[in-house]
Amino acid sequence: MSSRRQRQAGGAVRRSPASYRDLSQRVVYVATEGARTEQDYVKLLNDVYARDNGFFLRFCPHPDRNGLRPKEVVETVVEAARGTGAEMWALFDRDSGDKTAQEIRDAMRLAARHGVQVALSHPSFELWLLLHFQQHTSPENGRNAVVIDKLRRHPDADGYADYDTQSGDRGKSLGGRRGQALLRREGTAIRNARALVRQCPHPHGGCSARGLTVVPIPEPNEPYDAWTRRTGHALGCDPAERDPSSDVWRLLVSLGIGADESR
Repeated sequence: MSSRRQRQAGGAVRRSPASYRDLSQRVVYVATEGARTEQDYVKLLNDVYARDNGFFLRFCPHPDRNGLRPKEVVETVVEAARGTGAEMWALFDRDSGDKTAQEIRDAMRLAARHGVQVALSHPSFELWLLLHFQQHTSPENGRNAVVIDKLRRHPDADGYADYDTQSGDRGKSLGGRRGQALLRREGTAIRNARALVRQCPHPHGGCSARGLTVVPIPEPNEPYDAWTRRTGHALGCDPAERDPSSDVWRLLVSLGIGADESR
């Protein structure tokens, strides 16, 4: 891997599996909580950027169309990637529903033990979509109605006017115009998401993504405090309280997608 490519990918790899002979063999396992929107988004990244950026995002089996619990997302990617030495990412959110704060904490600690990167969104994955078009700094206490409403109403969010409505024939799909509307706005989304880290409500401060790089494969069994600090959050910062926030930007930086906003 060239030094230029390393900078684009967000930092050097601590340990590289022997199978990574060149970038075209960089396989990244991804498990998602939802079976539609998040997977549509991962497919969009594969379709548009995988060839030029030298990666392949491999979907993990999704046994429940109603969605997985946070720990199940982590367990799914660990099982799918077992024995490969490949990168692992888990995407889940902190919506209100019946999901408890302790579930989020337990899933994050399980991910740290297994060297899994987490892209946590609070309140929902739709916040990451909205950040492509505008900043959003209002805490939503686990509810995503305001986020989705802003996404539907934004003049540049082509195709989202009927997103997740009964009249919308594609529900929460990101196909067609919706997916296209996100492209070439990745740098904006990354910048907006990084800014939210600085505004994290951690009572003692210290959260910041400025200059932060992304290690594609973290060490397994890394102490949780060290693991979470690499996400830009201060020691003791409760992931269940990072409202609003979305760590999906870290996946894009790792893959070399979007402008480098680390400086």
